[in-house]
This record gives sequence, structure tokens and C-alpha cells, in this order.
Amino acid sequence: MKLGFPTREITEGKARIFVPKLDLESGKPIQHLRSLAPVFYNPLMKTNRDSAVLTLKVIQGKKSKELNVCEPMCGSGVRGVRFSLEVENISNVVMGDLNPKALKLAQENVKINKVFHKVNLRLLDANLLLSLHAFPGGRFDCVDIDPYGSPSPYIHNGVLSVKNHGIIALTATDMAPLCGVNKKACIRKYGGSPIQSEFCHEIALRLLTSSLIKQAAINEISAKPMFSYYSDHYIRLYAKLDKGAKRADEKLLKIGYIKYCPSCLHRETFTDNKKEKCPICQNMLETAGPLWLGELSDKAFTAKMKEELSINDYLFGSKINEIIAKVIEEIGYPVGYFNLDKICSLLGIKSISTQLAIDRIIENGYNVTLTHFDHRGIKTNANIIELKKILSV
Repeated sequence: MKLGFPTREITEGKARIFVPKLDLESGKPIQHLRSLAPVFYNPLMKTNRDSAVLTLKVIQGKKSKELNVCEPMCGSGVRGVRFSLEVENISNVVMGDLNPKALKLAQENVKINKVFHKVNLRLLDANLLLSLHAFPGGRFDCVDIDPYGSPSPYIHNGVLSVKNHGIIALTATDMAPLCGVNKKACIRKYGGSPIQSEFCHEIALRLLTSSLIKQAAINEISAKPMFSYYSDHYIRLYAKLDKGAKRADEKLLKIGYIKYCPSCLHRETFTDNKKEKCPICQNMLETAGPLWLGELSDKAFTAKMKEELSINDYLFGSKINEIIAKVIEEIGYPVGYFNLDKICSLLGIKSISTQLAIDRIIENGYNVTLTHFDHRGIKTNANIIELKKILSV
């Protein structure tokens, strides 16, 4: 291959892929080397791509027809190639990028995997590519937007380029704004204010979901979260898009605010943004939002993903397996999760094991489950007053 830069061969899923070879002997941090590479490839995002393959498998099973898919920022082409190899009845994968070197590398990867008959490569800006398909007959069953940073600049055109009842997938890696480090940037990009808290990653996912729902509603389209998660310093959202002003209005009714007390860890949800005092300790509550207060995943859809995992052995060892198992159990629980170490620290006691905490909560008649957001996190219908009593025994 004459690409003008060194490459190495890897295997991901069922694909053989050539990616830029990094100068590991330089001593520079690996993330810095990846950012300097002529074409970006991040092996940590394999979990993300595994989830995308599973999602398309579920969609294909529901539609029982050929799928038309778009990846407007393809990089090395690994995602699109995997779609072509691993998902049955993929008729067309449109892969775009504004980097000529990326398109050249993607083209080579398409060739070596012999999927050129399913793939169309476009040297185009992502928004231009999406807008060119925003017309009846040109739209996609699924649009997968996985940028470096925020997906916000691409949501509007992404929504318009998806067929009715199709899926839009969004990745956000700009966790600093979403988790409250840079509130102004979050308000600009997502239209909501974050807070720094022990459950900030869930807030981040709800802010992204709210942003999608509001932008879809502008076009009288409803966006329903089907599966979403946090992992490896990014958040990922899959949402079904359905035409209808009434449906869009119903989603907007579930957008509100989370009020949080950093002093006693109390939290509750509201539909307005009035200043409130904590009902427990009377300190002023911090506010996150507006954001999505509904379910972050659909139980039936996520269960189908789990089923697909069980019949595709090459995916079963993926990190997404554990994420899906926990996400299913989280459905139906209140907004926000609790970090056990944070509660124990507030109580001035030694941290207890997660299993012991769960056992005590169940013994006291409450429901509880682990959360994928935090290895020391739990979701429960017990409030902070009840948890403090239970854990301080």
C-alpha cells in the first residue's frame, strides 16, 4: 500500500484492518501519538463499535429487510467495514471523511475485506454529506455519528438524514463540559447546565439525550432512547426517530431538572427551575438541566441486544456484555445513582463492600441494583436519609 505513512495490521471483530503505526519508542503519551497520527484510530472505542454492530443486528431483525447505513466520519473505516461484514442484509454503507488520507486508508481496508460492493466512500464534510441525504428516498436506516469531541454540530442534519422509525447513534467524548468543569461550553453545545457530582456521568447522558430530543422536535420528530451508556470517558446514545408532532411533544414533557445538595447528597427531579432549598439540610440546591428525565434505554430493545450477544460468540467477550447486563437492570429506577464511598465518607465511617451494602438495602425492604456508570455506584428507590441509616449500622 502506498499511503505515505507506516501502518500495521490488526483484527477487530471479523475485520482485518490497517491502522497508522505509532512511534511508541518516542516516549510520548499514547493519546498524544494518536492525535498526531495522519488518520485517527482509537482501540479503546472497540466497545463503542461492538455496541453499534449489536444495535444494527437488532434493527435488521426487526425490519427484516436490507439496511442503508451512514458513517459520516469514518477515519480508518473500521466501523463501516465491520458493519458490512458482521450485519446481515446490509445493502449500502456510506462512509465519509474530510481527510483524504483517511479516505485512502478506508478504501484499502474496504478492499482487503472484500466489501467494496457494499460501501460508498465520500470525501465530504460530515454535515454536507448528511444534508445531501436529507430527502425522501435518500435517507438512512441508521446514521452513526462518532466525532472527536461533541456531536452537537451534526445532530440537526443527522436527524434529517434518518428514515422514519430509523436510528441515530451519537457519541460524545467532551466529558469535561458535560460533567461541569466548563459549564458555559456545556450550555452552548447541549442547551443545558451540568453540575459536578458523584453521578455526573448520568447527568451527561441525560443532557445529550435532551439536546437530541429538542433538536428532533423542531422538525416534529420524536427521539426515543433505545440504548445508552457511559464507558471509557465517553457517552453513547442510540435513539429511534419517529415522525409526529404529538410524539415529539410527549418527549418534551419529560425534560426537566435535577436538584442536588452537595452537603447531604439529597437529589430530586423537577419540571421547573425555581431556586430551592434542600428539604433535609436547608442548603441551596444545585441545578442541572434542562435534561431528559425519562428512561435512558428501552428494556425490550436492550434485551434483544443481549440475545444477539449470546448467539455471536466473537462478541461475547466484549466489554459491552457487562454494560448491557447492568443497563437492563437499571431500567425503572429513579434518576441518579449513589456512590457508596461518598456516602460512607459523609457519615465518617469506613467504606463497606458493595455486596454488603446491597444486602442491607434489600433486608430493609428497598430495591437496589448495580450501575454501569460507576463500579462503586448503586441505583435504589431508597432516598439518602434511608441509605444513611442503613449504611451506618
